[in-house]
Amino acid sequence: MTRELIILVADGTMAAVLRAFFERQFHHALACASFDFDPTSDIVYDPLNTDGGVHRRCHDILRPYLNTHRRAIVVLDQQFGAERPAGEVRDDIEQRLNVNGWEGRATAVVIDPELEVLLWQDNPHVERALRHTGPSLRQLLAEDGRWPLDAAKPLAPKEVIQALIRANRAGPPIVVYSQIARAVSTAGCVDPAFHCVRDTLRAWFPAEDA
Repeated sequence: MTRELIILVADGTMAAVLRAFFERQFHHALACASFDFDPTSDIVYDPLNTDGGVHRRCHDILRPYLNTHRRAIVVLDQQFGAERPAGEVRDDIEQRLNVNGWEGRATAVVIDPELEVLLWQDNPHVERALRHTGPSLRQLLAEDGRWPLDAAKPLAPKEVIQALIRANRAGPPIVVYSQIARAVSTAGCVDPAFHCVRDTLRAWFPAEDA
């Protein structure tokens, strides 16, 4: 095997966001060891198989990488139609992978509810990417009820970020999302899906001083 890791994602937007993140010195952000990883070639998606297709056919899509990549991560949204619990979807995927050659070297990450939840932080990088000016965006969203003060994320992450992108003419969503992924602090991310990626990579590639 020549490559350490293949990441299968559900669509082009998710691929762009993860590529933007992994173009950083991601091992510092994740507190894992550095390893050879090319975001362009080691993050893949199949346009004919988005979230539901990845759920059902991940093992087939990843079959060409069985002998070239040591480990695999599958990433998809929980909200892909059936809206089954994230843990149930994850178990399904990992079972499929385990019986199709990936046993002990693959994991699934189910973003609940969807990709945009990973992007939200009370952080100036988020405001900058959204071209927000003026009072704190966090404060404004709390005042209008879209992001209550006692909530870790906005109540409708995708709808809120896309409404702000349109209102502020911030640019194509894929560009805005990628800007956030390149700059936002991982220390402030409380989402379980991110923690799953972080903890998996720490286990597979432990830092020398861990």
